[in-house]
Amino acid sequence: MSNSSKTSPALACAEFTDSTSWRPLRIYGYYRLIVCSVLLILFYSGSKISLLGSFNPSLYLNTLHIYLILNVLAIFLSHQKTLEFKRQAFLEVLMDLFCLTLCLHASGGITSSLSILLVVSVVAGSILIVGRLSTFLAATASIAVLFEEFYFSLYLPGESPFQTTQAGTLGIAFFAAAFLSNGLSTRLKASQILASQSQSELNELQQLNHQIIQRMRTGIIALDDNGIIKLINESAIQLLDSPKDAEKRSLTEISGQLMSSLNAWLNDPNLRTAPFRTTPGGPEIIANFTPWGEGQHAETLIFIEDKTQMAQQAQHMKLASLGTLTAGIAHEIRNPLGAISHAAQLLEESPDLIEADIRLAEIIQHHSVRMNEIIENVLRLSRRSPSQFSLYNLQEWLEKFLLDFAETQEFEIDVRLKVFPQSAKIRVDSSQLTQVLTNLCQNGLRYSKQKTGQSILYLYGQVTEEGLPVLDIVDQGKGITLEQAEHIFEPFYTTEASGTGLGLYIARELCEANQARLDALPAEEGGCCMRITFAHPGRIAQ
Repeated sequence: MSNSSKTSPALACAEFTDSTSWRPLRIYGYYRLIVCSVLLILFYSGSKISLLGSFNPSLYLNTLHIYLILNVLAIFLSHQKTLEFKRQAFLEVLMDLFCLTLCLHASGGITSSLSILLVVSVVAGSILIVGRLSTFLAATASIAVLFEEFYFSLYLPGESPFQTTQAGTLGIAFFAAAFLSNGLSTRLKASQILASQSQSELNELQQLNHQIIQRMRTGIIALDDNGIIKLINESAIQLLDSPKDAEKRSLTEISGQLMSSLNAWLNDPNLRTAPFRTTPGGPEIIANFTPWGEGQHAETLIFIEDKTQMAQQAQHMKLASLGTLTAGIAHEIRNPLGAISHAAQLLEESPDLIEADIRLAEIIQHHSVRMNEIIENVLRLSRRSPSQFSLYNLQEWLEKFLLDFAETQEFEIDVRLKVFPQSAKIRVDSSQLTQVLTNLCQNGLRYSKQKTGQSILYLYGQVTEEGLPVLDIVDQGKGITLEQAEHIFEPFYTTEASGTGLGLYIARELCEANQARLDALPAEEGGCCMRITFAHPGRIAQ
């Protein structure tokens, strides 16, 4: 861009684009065709305007016929772009000067009205051809007129010398017209090139803005005053679960809930719209609105954000601070905690304790272990290592996991696995996914046994239309309420007295580290469904 700003006008004109150069040449070609036709019509009609062809009718007529044919050929070549533009323009102007000079001679010389056509040709040549060639054309026209006058002075010696003076004046006019036209053409073409460059830069900037908008994590929708979508980025399409061709469609067709929020905001711009979900298992969405444009046709920008992600960011900051604090005081806590646990263990082994004291010692031991687990979980979360992705067959990986998982259980379990298609692939960190499924399966088996008396669990694997692998862990428990579903993934939130409240939070954190999503959904036949939606195995970011 810096080089273009330093380009000289002559160089800028040399780089003039074909689309803006050939069009004036074609217009000039049609002009010459019209002039030639008019001259022929005037001659055949017997008109005596300016003595056309009076000196040599045969030469005049033959020249115009040839000139007409050459003009048609030149127009054809300009459309085909057979020759280089500068070469064809130069040849056409030379042809004009030669043919018009012959017609001028056949009509009696400078005294005829055809001399003005030579000036037009010189001006056209100076506009079409910038540089020294335009001066050469003016010199050629001047020499042609002077030679033609010299020829008359030889064959008509009694003619007045005024014609020689008039020829010289006409030559000066040729050069003046060439210089003025050349300068004007240079500036005009430089201005057009500058405008073309500015338009190109504007298009590039528009494309850049489009790419930035499309890659933003915040969903963006631009609406006109009739509620028609003018622009929607990929994030908004995913958050709203809308079709790819959402542009040019009404917002009501895409999301009635979002349209209702927009109407509520239009009635009260100070209103804070409530979050909503487009699908039962979809993310909770927060929409913000702002007007843009002026006048009666003001339009609206909608910013859509995932409330879950915002809450997670706040939780990340909270846990990061907590992890730093816990790491600093873990040693100080573990020493007295270890002493308490050891003392409680020795106290339990004492033969002199009564049964009530033994129970108290068991409580101390149990809560010491629980407190140590909380510290371990928070420490593990704060020093988690980066994920190491590998590609696995989903069914084969789950079969191996279930074999290892069953060996660690103290009681018999019944886990039923079904994956379709069996060729489904996932790209994950195997150890982290093992930690996630271990937690989810233990929870599901425990809740199933509490309600049915049987440790039964269902694992369903499938692939969505978008090519995303999905794994559902379905239990036969009592399920979860809507209130519990809103807080179930928050740290330290638990529905059991013996729980730490970190298991599901860590599970979701590990899923996000593998670019997957963990959601809690109600099961169709009761119980709870924990759904893991994996990233596309072929597009996961490394």
